[in-house]
Amino acid sequence: MADYKITDKTQMRFHVLYRGEEEDGLVTVGRQDIASYMSIPAEAVEVLDLLDSGKSVGEVKRILEAQYGEEVEIEEFLQDLIENELVKSIDGVEIPTTSQVQKALFNQIKAHHVGWMFSKYAMVMYAGAAVACLVLFSVNTDYIPEPRDYFFHPWYSVAVGFMFFFSWVFVAVHEVAHLLAAKSVGIEGCFSISNRLVFLVAQTNLGNIWTVPREKRYIVYVAGMAWDTVFVFICLLLLFFSDHRLLTLPVLWYNFLKAIIFVKVWGIIWQFRFNMQTDVYYAVGNFFKCRNLLGDAQIYIKNFLSRFCKRIERVDLGDMPDHEMRAVKWYSLLYVVGTFVTVISFFFRTLLV
Repeated sequence: MADYKITDKTQMRFHVLYRGEEEDGLVTVGRQDIASYMSIPAEAVEVLDLLDSGKSVGEVKRILEAQYGEEVEIEEFLQDLIENELVKSIDGVEIPTTSQVQKALFNQIKAHHVGWMFSKYAMVMYAGAAVACLVLFSVNTDYIPEPRDYFFHPWYSVAVGFMFFFSWVFVAVHEVAHLLAAKSVGIEGCFSISNRLVFLVAQTNLGNIWTVPREKRYIVYVAGMAWDTVFVFICLLLLFFSDHRLLTLPVLWYNFLKAIIFVKVWGIIWQFRFNMQTDVYYAVGNFFKCRNLLGDAQIYIKNFLSRFCKRIERVDLGDMPDHEMRAVKWYSLLYVVGTFVTVISFFFRTLLV
């Protein structure tokens, strides 16, 4: 992004910007087409309106100085707007957008088509399926997944090949759940491949999630795990029917269902690795009203370690709101535990096998 020189004579126009409701003195503004957003003080919205009306930077500063009775500096704020590609033109010269424009998937599917899947009644059913899974696990402890369940076929190569294929099918279904849940609340998402530490993952990018009321975001965040739970419940029910001779399952199919349960249950457990940006992480961050809980926790831990290692540079978190700082302190403990569990499990499961 080029560094544009801003003077008192500079005039700016903005793209069509989304504006959220004021929350804790901040307003979310941004472009939905590229999913670029900023949280700005409610007072700063007036700056956008004044500039977009055709007033120069100098005129805006004089208006604000007369209104608040003190000198106002807005140049740094304007640079942030430019860097986040919210500014359409400066002095009549259009600024090119370098970010990729988000493209909607499954355009034919609308909110009213999938809303029933993520209604309050549906979420109660998902919760009921989770409870039923726990009951079935407790009724027959043989259903509790073990590593040996993964090798459902006598030939290990066949088992690994099949489960590798179906694991990615399950991942795709998990991400489709997020995508459809997003559509149910009126936003779009897109798929991508990324990584979490050393793990390759598929993910649904939901850059416009910030335009959804906070209480509705949970539906999108937990949709994948909700569908995973339904998979586990169906498999457990089939095993239960087979064991009680209500259904006849060949041994190979019985073992295959146990392999699916193993993959899905550990997939759900994986979401609770608090040192990564998992579904549970986003739900927790949403609850504590934190945009960057993971990053702030990492900084907090580094600041703690800087007491013992002078090479670690301390970062000032003094401007962080009290409620976020309390959340960061608690999450830092979960981050350390999650990192320890991840490293140990990777060591024993990958390096020693």
